[in-house]
Amino acid sequence: MTEHDSTRPRAIERWIERVLPGYRFGLVLLLLLLTYSFMASGLSGSWVRPVTVLLQGLTLLAALRASQVGRHLFRVAALISLLAFLVALASVAVTSSDRATGLFFGLNVLLVAGAPVAIGRALWRRAEVDLHTVLGAICIYVLVGMLFAFLYGAVDYLGSEPFFVQTTHATTADYLYFSFITLTTVGYGDFTAATGLGRSLASLEALLGQIYLVTVVATVVSRMAHSRLAGRQQTAAGGDGSADS
Repeated sequence: MTEHDSTRPRAIERWIERVLPGYRFGLVLLLLLLTYSFMASGLSGSWVRPVTVLLQGLTLLAALRASQVGRHLFRVAALISLLAFLVALASVAVTSSDRATGLFFGLNVLLVAGAPVAIGRALWRRAEVDLHTVLGAICIYVLVGMLFAFLYGAVDYLGSEPFFVQTTHATTADYLYFSFITLTTVGYGDFTAATGLGRSLASLEALLGQIYLVTVVATVVSRMAHSRLAGRQQTAAGGDGSADS
């Protein structure tokens, strides 16, 4: 997948590399928005689990491809995504208990966790700062929000106490809403964590969200503006030089 990857590509990998060039994070962001809309729609039923896992798996693979990871790592991620999808299907057929729902949230935590790391490494290696870099930084922000939403769900269903003070029957949409409200430090207060672990996770998410916005995103945007200004100055200097000659 990387420019210097010596691993022999398979037919499907050659097709993916040809159709999806590196550092194209627009597709990743589109998949994230699709996943967010599906999760926030409030749909219920055990069939929601495999669909969500499928969307998260596709998002992970798109993020790894855009980040130009090695083919070996991409194959491992594809295998994990497939196994997670099969487990989600099995959980629908076998049981609909809280344990199965907690396992579903845990699977999604694993699927989401790798994508921000891969994107972050790719942006760090990328010398050019352009629109694709900004889209990659936005993808990381959205992925962090989804990661914590799944963490909240896993803590709720695998723990002995409800996660929220206000309700004992929270939905995926509730976890997603609470996560992004916390990440953006809006804090309406209509949902609050009931346990010490929940409050600690919420505090950590708020801290990460605030630091990320005021440092990473602001730095990337300012560097992109500086690069464009430098490019215009070079173009103007080249034009002046041509006129003088």
